[in-house]
Amino acid sequence: MNIKQKFLKIFYIDIIFIILLICATIILNLVMIRDGLNGMTDMKWHLTWLQHFYKELTEGIWYPRWLSGTNYGYGSPTFVFYPPLVYYLGSLFKFIGLSTENTVTLLFSLALFLSGFNFYLFACNRWSKISGFFGSIAYMSMPYLALDIYWRGGLSSIFTQAWIPLIWWLTDKCFSQPKQIKWMVLLAFSWTIAALTHVPSLLICCIAWSIYILYYLLNKPWKTVVKVIASPILGFGVASLYLLPAIFEQSFVNVSVMKGVLGGFKAGMLGVGLSLIDININQLVSIPYIFAHQSLGIFCLSIVIIIAYKQDKKIFHECLLWTFSSLFIVFMMTPLSIPIWNSSSTLQMLQFPWRFLQIYAFFGAAIFSFGTHILIKSRLKLKIILFLILALLLIFNGRYYYKLSRQYITLDRPGRGNIEHLAYINTILNDPYNDNLRDVEEYRTLTNNQSPPQPLINQEKLSVIEGKAELNLENWLSYQRKFTVTAKTFSVIKIRTYYYPAWHLYVNNNFHQVHKYQDGTIAFNLEPGFYNVLLVYKSTKSFVVGIIISITSLIILLILFNFKFSENIIYLKFSKNRKIENSKKQLF
Repeated sequence: MNIKQKFLKIFYIDIIFIILLICATIILNLVMIRDGLNGMTDMKWHLTWLQHFYKELTEGIWYPRWLSGTNYGYGSPTFVFYPPLVYYLGSLFKFIGLSTENTVTLLFSLALFLSGFNFYLFACNRWSKISGFFGSIAYMSMPYLALDIYWRGGLSSIFTQAWIPLIWWLTDKCFSQPKQIKWMVLLAFSWTIAALTHVPSLLICCIAWSIYILYYLLNKPWKTVVKVIASPILGFGVASLYLLPAIFEQSFVNVSVMKGVLGGFKAGMLGVGLSLIDININQLVSIPYIFAHQSLGIFCLSIVIIIAYKQDKKIFHECLLWTFSSLFIVFMMTPLSIPIWNSSSTLQMLQFPWRFLQIYAFFGAAIFSFGTHILIKSRLKLKIILFLILALLLIFNGRYYYKLSRQYITLDRPGRGNIEHLAYINTILNDPYNDNLRDVEEYRTLTNNQSPPQPLINQEKLSVIEGKAELNLENWLSYQRKFTVTAKTFSVIKIRTYYYPAWHLYVNNNFHQVHKYQDGTIAFNLEPGFYNVLLVYKSTKSFVVGIIISITSLIILLILFNFKFSENIIYLKFSKNRKIENSKKQLF
């Protein structure tokens, strides 16, 4: 078999496995594809954000950071603090004609497929194509992914599930081919993508990746490790247009409320608020059950591999790497880690320690893939044990997916029961732009007494709260409000828009000072007279600095990539010229 035939064989094998991953995606997400969305938990927020993000893009706003139509028309700086990448992708699907419901279904399906595909890349690079494929199926069917899709409705977090194996794959490539700068550049961009997808998942990913890098620090030259560590720094630099405002503008909103959701991080520790003693197999929405399910797979496989291959140092050490990494994740979800949580307010913003189950699922799938690789090369008795463990894990994964996906009613089959958000979901889908939608409390701007305001439905866009004046609204766009005021006496005018430093008021084309009214909205004073008033949403200082850093980081990465590419071309030309010269010498 020549080189071309070998390449075609590998190519066809990859195509077959990719087609099988597409089939697995359809099977796992069949209920959503066939019956529609179920609307549980966070789904209502993602649908609201997608509708209004898309609307503002159609108005020509290239980065919609303020959602004007949420909070009953008071607005919200949602995308100052929430990453926008998934909503750009969703808006693209809407631009080509998909409905909002079909767009969200496609997004979930795409995230699930990419999780499997990227894990396939990662596992093929470390082990083999067969183990990569079965590891991908295990990863896609992990209980936590099912929970994220069918109960939490975590649209952005499920996409991060796809980026995790991509980051690990590119990290491995950086260490195996340290002279190939392209892998470090691609790793940097993968961190950019993760940063623009979901922040809590990004933080968890950074913690787990740091542990992974420590392993390489013991086995690789420190200069190579430093280069790899520079990749996420440059990647975060590219994402600075989002990250900087999200960090430095938190004082304007109620984001700290996230620390106390459902009792705070202590209440969500395994063994405290989520007692492992109370595991109920029939209670599908059970974090302890998911933890026990994934732990059983991880530690059964680890024990078998460690006992059977304690003499094989390479296999033994690799198994220990995944096992100890998993144990660290377990530690972070138990009360033993409370001192670490107490020392970091950033960590507390995760809200729930069980978010670590996201990376725990990846480690579980990695050990599954490693176990499949060992199964192929094992002796007969061990093959039987490993096969039984791997088969049972896939069966229980599929069982969990099947039961959870059918536990809740959907938009297209509402006759099965009642659901809290079903009517509201229909409003979001069918009537999203009439100022009748809420937004999350943590992104509401604070009132003067540092409490979150409570928006009221059906309020006037403009109102006179003191004095006498006539108001005439000319237009009300997402980033601009234009109106005239005829003030007969000294007047205080209130605009139904929450105060935020990005809003600037101009009266007769001159900048005019505003103040925050007691309900958190924008108000301003006028003396008697006639005025043309314009309220415009502009960039904040941190956003401008973020754009500058993003452009600078992007230029650095492109220079690095192009420099190495040019270097390779020069080397190839030099080698070719030397071959020609040597041929001439041999001729004469």
